[in-house]
Amino acid sequence: MNLRAPVGWLAALAVILGLPARAVDFRQQSVSKSKQFVIFSSDVRLRQRVASYADELTQDVRELLGGTGLWKIPIVITLDPAEISDPVAPPAVLRLVDTAGGQKIEINVKIGRDPSAVNMQKVMLRALLLEYAYRGIPVEGGTAYVEAPWWVLEGLIEMERRRDAGIDSDLFRRLVETNHLPPIENFLREKPEELGPTALSVDRALAMGLLQMLVEQPDGHLNLAHLVRDWPQSNGDPMALLAKEFPAVAGNSQTLQKWWTINLARYAAADRFEGLTAEETDKLLTPLLQIEFVINKKGEKKTFAVSDYAQFMKLPSSRITLGNRHAEIIALGTRGNALLRPVVTDYEQIFALLARGKTRGMRERLAKVEEYRAFVLKRMSEIADYLNWFEATQMKTKSGAFDNYLKTVNELSDQARKQKGPIERYLDELEKQF
Repeated sequence: MNLRAPVGWLAALAVILGLPARAVDFRQQSVSKSKQFVIFSSDVRLRQRVASYADELTQDVRELLGGTGLWKIPIVITLDPAEISDPVAPPAVLRLVDTAGGQKIEINVKIGRDPSAVNMQKVMLRALLLEYAYRGIPVEGGTAYVEAPWWVLEGLIEMERRRDAGIDSDLFRRLVETNHLPPIENFLREKPEELGPTALSVDRALAMGLLQMLVEQPDGHLNLAHLVRDWPQSNGDPMALLAKEFPAVAGNSQTLQKWWTINLARYAAADRFEGLTAEETDKLLTPLLQIEFVINKKGEKKTFAVSDYAQFMKLPSSRITLGNRHAEIIALGTRGNALLRPVVTDYEQIFALLARGKTRGMRERLAKVEEYRAFVLKRMSEIADYLNWFEATQMKTKSGAFDNYLKTVNELSDQARKQKGPIERYLDELEKQF
């Protein structure tokens, strides 16, 4: 997904600063390609850029929610310059209203001296999620409406920001290693507007980890769409909706807390420049594909291969055992070799499906992943044999080409261990509070 503003976005907003404060000519409008957004402004370039940006965000939300259908409620944006007498422009106003022609969503924006203060990305995403939740649901005049959960919105924004800026692995590592994650029930009910900037930045990163974990589940995008759709009728109970749409990872708060922590551990390991080799990854994966189950009331145990799912699926202990093995597969994925990552990811999904009792097409999936696994290992063995032959028969001396690189890596590693950045200092303060 691409949530970045188009090139020149802030410059286009700045254009309007030079205009005298006057009423916008509402005959001047631009319409997005999807026809969902109608933008009113006296500046034609600004209108066109906002319309183009709206189409990008619409596509991003469609992808997040599994390819949602066509829109039902139009979104009307009015962009005006702030009054000269106002040192700070008021925040953007978003409303869902009834009109003679049906419902519409209004966004009114006053642009002041600092165009970057207008977070159009966030307010337009709020509008898109609100439109999806209220399709076909009448809202009578004066009736309160409910916007999408804060962690869906912030997680979506943070996913793209982290894609551009990279994962702050130190933040996730400290949170996981010190076990200072907030209880998931409290986290889901937080009010971000009441948090300070630093605490909010941490919560946004945690929201991204939760959202990414959910959409990576089988049918995760569609189930998230159902959650957003049902949110207005949920009475503000996120745990009940999560348990309904994601029973494998959110059946109860303890299970969701566990999966959330495991997923965040993946980000904690994101900056490791020395990972496992393909052979090491496969050596750790192989025993995970052999599962030991309790087979009777006497506590007797028997080991099955994952391909023997037809034999162990009916055992009473299968769901818990498969869930625990799924967690181990995810943990391996944080360290596994990149070439075998598709294999580990496929097995993550296989164990998630088996834990939910779903076996349709399972034999074909297992055959496909094992075929790819064998191909990668064979090719890596052939490459290793060639390199060993080349080193033994062709190379006379070491090239030294990477000496400076390795020296720099070692120096940076030593420096990182000696210095603490602002995030680490903040987390130290959190540790004292906990």
